[in-house]
Order: sequence, then structure tokens, then C-alpha cells
Amino acid sequence: MIKIEENKTRKKLRIAQCVLYLVEIFLCSFPYINGTASDGYFYSYSVFDVLSYMGGEFPDSAAGAALQQAIPYFFIFLIIPVVGFFFCLFDKYRNLKNIVSIICCLAGVVSILFIVSYLLSIGSLVALLLYIVICFLTTMSMFARITGDNDTQKK
Repeated sequence: MIKIEENKTRKKLRIAQCVLYLVEIFLCSFPYINGTASDGYFYSYSVFDVLSYMGGEFPDSAAGAALQQAIPYFFIFLIIPVVGFFFCLFDKYRNLKNIVSIICCLAGVVSILFIVSYLLSIGSLVALLLYIVICFLTTMSMFARITGDNDTQKK
């Protein structure tokens, strides 16, 4: 891809994307799934809680049996924002960060909708909304690159 010097608008958009990806990583410590156990009690787990039960037993036997199969997939909720963050952080000149960011946003939304499904909690809902905002910022960054190219070609 062609390397183009970053202007002020693209730099602000890139920094905003990096900050929002860090917020996505922080949201993994919020409750991501919730529901009711077989004895009627309410349970709520963050991504880190679910990952800490890998290879062990859940405290709720019914909820644990239901979530035991999905535990390995919870790494996806950490990997997607980390990949998006590092691409946005280190790719200053190419458009690759925008392509990877769109893919990360789509993968994040799909993974939340298919892995968490109807057990959505506050962390996963805010993460869904932030993925939509990041996708919007990425689209703006792509258009800022195109308009920046047109301005440099006119000079």
C-alpha cells in the first residue's frame, strides 16, 4: 500500500480509535454475561471470570455446565481489541489499520452476538455500541485519507 504522511485529522481519528480499543479491553472486566442459576440466584461473569474457570469448575453447576463449552471462545473478546489497538497504534502511514479495524469491528460484533447471545450484560452491550462507533470512526478515517490524497494531488 502507498505510504502517505498523516495529517492532523487522520492522527486525531487514529488516536480516538486506539483509545476506544483500550476501552474495549477494559470492558472485559465488566459483567459480560448474566442469567439465573437453577436455584433461582442471579449470576454475572466478566470475561476474566470466565477465563479463570478454564480447566476448573464453575460455582453454579447449571450455569457452569452451560458455559463450559464456550470458555475457550472467550479469548476472542480479548484478542480482537488487542489486534485492533496495535494496528491502529503502529500503522501511521498506510490504510491497513482501517481495513484491520473494520474486520475487528465486524468480528467483535459477530462474536458477541454468537458467543454471548441472549446472556448480554452491561459490558457486552457497551462493547457492541463501541464497536459500532469504532467502525464509524474507521470509515471517517478512510474518507479523510481519500480527501487528503485529493488535496495533495491538487497542489
